Amino acid sequence: MQQKNFFSLRYKITIAFFVIGFVFSSVLGVVAYRILEAELFDELRQNVGNITRMGAELLDREALRALTAEQRPGLSAAEVDALERSRNYKIISDQLNFMRDTEKDLIRYVYLVVPTDDPGRARYLVDADVLALKAEGAADSEISHFSADMDTTPFPVLQRALREKTSAVEEEYVYDEAFKVNTVSGYAPVLSDDGKTLLALLGLDMADSEVRAALSEVTRQSLFAASLSLLVSLLTAIAMGTWFTRGIIRLDHLVRSFAEKDFAVRAQIHSNDEVGRLGFSFNHMAETIQGYSDRLEALVGAYGRFVPHDLLRLLEKKSILDVNLGDQIQRDMAVLFSDMRDFTTISESMSPKENFDYINSYLRQVGPEIRAHNGVIDKYIGDAVMALFPESVDDAIEAALEMQRKVRAYNGKRAGSSYPDVRIGVGIHAGKVMLGTIGEDQRMDGTVISDTVNLASRLEGLTKRYGCNIMVSDTVIGKMRNPKKYVTRLIDRVCVAGKNDSVTLFEVCDPDDANVWALKKATLADYNAAVDLYYAGDFSDSGAAFTRVLDAHPDDVPARLFLEKIQTLMANGVPSGWDGISRYDSKH
Repeated sequence: MQQKNFFSLRYKITIAFFVIGFVFSSVLGVVAYRILEAELFDELRQNVGNITRMGAELLDREALRALTAEQRPGLSAAEVDALERSRNYKIISDQLNFMRDTEKDLIRYVYLVVPTDDPGRARYLVDADVLALKAEGAADSEISHFSADMDTTPFPVLQRALREKTSAVEEEYVYDEAFKVNTVSGYAPVLSDDGKTLLALLGLDMADSEVRAALSEVTRQSLFAASLSLLVSLLTAIAMGTWFTRGIIRLDHLVRSFAEKDFAVRAQIHSNDEVGRLGFSFNHMAETIQGYSDRLEALVGAYGRFVPHDLLRLLEKKSILDVNLGDQIQRDMAVLFSDMRDFTTISESMSPKENFDYINSYLRQVGPEIRAHNGVIDKYIGDAVMALFPESVDDAIEAALEMQRKVRAYNGKRAGSSYPDVRIGVGIHAGKVMLGTIGEDQRMDGTVISDTVNLASRLEGLTKRYGCNIMVSDTVIGKMRNPKKYVTRLIDRVCVAGKNDSVTLFEVCDPDDANVWALKKATLADYNAAVDLYYAGDFSDSGAAFTRVLDAHPDDVPARLFLEKIQTLMANGVPSGWDGISRYDSKH
């Protein structure tokens, strides 16, 4: 009887542990599978949405407008063939194939459609496969030709995207009979320059091949680990029951952490039994999912080239997905504007490609220097750069000096090239700025607005008039942490257009500019004395001092401008209430 009870108890314990192990393994597998499936599907949808939106921004608007103008019913086969051989069609076709090549193993179809008067119909504008299929001699029935009719009734998301001129992604897979895979379709409107007129709708279908491969691998590993775990637990349930329970509880905590998107968690494997193997399988699954997460992070990093992570940090956002229209903050910071001298004149002699090569080659020199000095590039405005320095004005000044040094070194390396030397002016002002997002639901942009920004831009514009490379305001001078580190000269006291209060302008001299530094250093004492005498109203002595400066340094523009003002005042008399402030009615 005792022997019977002994085996009965062991049988019960074995069955209990077997049932617990089976249920837990099943739940663990299902939960992990569902989490992975949902995460990968969401990632795939985000991928599709991001690629379509970015692709819509890259399309050539001029070519699209030209093709759209040719859209009409009843085109003959010859007319369609001629349009598909046109330069505009090839431009758009190449751009669509470029998008597909970014994920060539996954993206199945890329195409552009335009709406018709019938909400249930649309017409193909450009399909990325048309030119290739024609070259292969495919039948017309297999080709989505220009202006071919498309029934949009089975695609309500596409209809909504056309109707509302908005980006959209299918929320479910669609099975592709041609490739025997599930796909997710995304759509993004291509708008004209006014931001309202729909030129076409970009459509893109991406396969779930990588998603299914990952799920299959994880499922196989999970089933193997679960089967092994159940077998071992069945054979050693009585002796190791307590130990198994403790290990499974630890794995349960890991799964819960994993469900909360803590993908860095890993099981600490202390044995090679079923729990250890289950932990190994969990780790393998976690590494697979983390690989996909790292890929997503890389994609976010790519977005960071368009929306800087530092800008998100200033807005106190963790990622671009957290940014909403109207987000804003206000804080003190320095604003730097730089602009290339005479670029409009230079660009007239260049082709479009040469213009962009010239600008981008220059920006590659100065952009890293801004970031190296704790700056955030807010935007590129053609050849101009606007940057924010939230830490200190000294960062902005150091960045401006390094930008000038980089430009001089860059010009030295390019000596003898067909391109003219790059020359830039830099203006810096500091104060309160409002940083936030503006636009509308489908198109937002981060921007900075305040008088500080406007005045920094005006200072950059005045560098041309005063012949200075770097010009800062008296506010910047007052906020310097280490003013003795820099050599500065007072350039003028001005009231810029649209402002009632005056601002004192200072030039920051660059000791590394060997061509002029020696002259400025030699004349600095005379120059500063002449400026003090000028604002004290002693024009005779001030003029004599400025004359000495110009004798030693004939190209000193600020000294020459002061001397011209002195000569005018001495010839015409000093006006009543004269305060020495120069007033500008123009913004430039």
